[in-house]
Amino acid sequence: MASRSFQFLRECVHKFGVGRGTGVFIYALFADETSPALAALRHTITALFSCCFKCACPFLWQPHFRSNADRAYNRQGVSNVGTDAAVDTVTTAAADTAAGTWELVSMTYNGMTVGKEDLEEMGTAMTLDLLEDGVLMLANADTEMVFERPGSVAAVTAPDEEEGEQTASSTAASVEDSWTVVPLASAQALVPYSCTEFSMNIPEGWSVKSSAMYTGMFHAIHVFDPENPVNQIFFMLKMEPLFSDENSRAMMALSSDLFGKYPILTNVSTQGVFEIFPQFADAMNATADYADIQTPYIADFSVTESFESTQGMSSVAISPSILRADFTQNGTTGEGMFTADVVPFAMGTGMGYYSVYNLTVLSAEKGIFQDWQPTLNKVLSSLNYTPEFQSFAMSQSNQAASTSQSLSQSASEMSDSIMSSWENRNRSQDIMSQKQSDATLGYERIVDTETGNIYKIDNGFTDWYDGSRYKSITDDQYTDSVEAVIHWK
Repeated sequence: MASRSFQFLRECVHKFGVGRGTGVFIYALFADETSPALAALRHTITALFSCCFKCACPFLWQPHFRSNADRAYNRQGVSNVGTDAAVDTVTTAAADTAAGTWELVSMTYNGMTVGKEDLEEMGTAMTLDLLEDGVLMLANADTEMVFERPGSVAAVTAPDEEEGEQTASSTAASVEDSWTVVPLASAQALVPYSCTEFSMNIPEGWSVKSSAMYTGMFHAIHVFDPENPVNQIFFMLKMEPLFSDENSRAMMALSSDLFGKYPILTNVSTQGVFEIFPQFADAMNATADYADIQTPYIADFSVTESFESTQGMSSVAISPSILRADFTQNGTTGEGMFTADVVPFAMGTGMGYYSVYNLTVLSAEKGIFQDWQPTLNKVLSSLNYTPEFQSFAMSQSNQAASTSQSLSQSASEMSDSIMSSWENRNRSQDIMSQKQSDATLGYERIVDTETGNIYKIDNGFTDWYDGSRYKSITDDQYTDSVEAVIHWK
C-alpha cells in the first residue's frame, strides 16, 4: 500500500507543482524532509492553501473549504506531530481564538485515497488548528483532504463510499433549484376528442372543425392551435373537382356555379395540388358545407424535400409523393409535411376532372416544426372514424370501398408514411437550422443523461456547470425534439 500511496502523492505533485509564493499559505514540517513522498504531500497542501487564498483563477475553479459550521476561519495554524522539533506556522485572517486541533485522516486525488492508517505508516501525520468543530475538508476539483477534530461527535475516520453519489445528486438538485422550466407546448400530453363522425387525441386547448356527417367521402377535419393557427393538421378524405383546363371547368360550371370556383390543376402531381392551395381554400370556404372548418390558406408553397409515396391511392395516382415544404399562412411562415393522391376521372370526355384523395397537412411555425412533428403525427394516427360514419361514407363511393378496408386505416397509413419520410429526411439541414435558431434566441442544448430528454437552456450553462447529469448534446441530437426551455439566469 505504501508504494501505491507514494505514486498517489507523486501525482499530487505533478498536478499542483512545488511553490509557495508570497500570499497566504499553510506549511507543515514533516518527520523526514528528505522523503520525496513526504515532500509531495507537503507541497500539495501548500499549493492548495496558497491557491485558495491568492489564486486569480475563475471562482468556480478555486479550491475551497467545506465544513459543518459557518466557515468563519479566524486563525489557522499547522504543527508537526510525531517529531522532536515541532514547527508552527500561523497565518492570521482576523482576530479571534482557535477552537482546537485537527488531524489529517484521509487524502483523495483523482479517485485514489490515502487513509489515516497509510498516513501514519508513512510517518506523515499532521494536524491543523482551526476555529471549527467537527469535520473539515480541503478540496478542489481533483484533490480532497479530510481533517477531523479528535473527540468530535461529527468526526469521521474514513471517507464515505457513497459521498460521491450523494454529492452528484445534491449538485444536480441544487442546480435545478435555480431553474425556471417552461415546457414546450409540443411536448404536452394529448387529450381525447370525439364527435358523431370520429374520435382522436388532440393537444389541450386546440380547436377542432369538421364537416357534417352527410359530406361522407368528402369529409374534412381541421385541428389547429387558435393562438397560432399555422400549428395544425388538415385531413380530407376526398376532394374534387380539379380541372385539367378552362374548357372542362366551363362545361362543369353549366350545372353549378360552384364548380366554376374550383381551380385548374396544370402541374398534375402532389406538389401541384399545394401550389394552387389558396384557390382550393377559396372554393372550400365559399361552400356552405365547409365554410366553418376554416380551410388553411397555404400560400408561397416551396418544396425543400420530396419522398416516395406508396400508401393510400398512390398505385393509381399521378406523381404521388410526400413533401416537406415551407409556406406562408396569414403572414406567418410555416413548415410542414404534405401529401395528396391525384387520380384522373373520365379524362378525354370533355367532362373529365381530377379527384384528390387523402389530402394531408401537418404543419407548424417555421423553426419549431421539428418539435411539433412527433406530436402532430400522433394526433393523425389516433384518428378513428365511427362505424356509423364509415358505413355511410363507404356507401357513397364504390371506388373508395374497393381500394381501402377502412377510412381510419387511410389516416393511419398516411401517418406511417409521413413519419417514415420524416425519419429519412436530410438531417444536416435541420442541424444547421436549429443551431442558427439557438444562436439567435440565446440558447444552447443539453441532454439529461438519466432520462434522455433534451432541453434548450440559457447560453453559458455548460461554461460553469461541472456536474455529470447534464451534458451538451451532439450534432445528431439537434434533430431530436426538445422537451422544455430552461432559464437559469
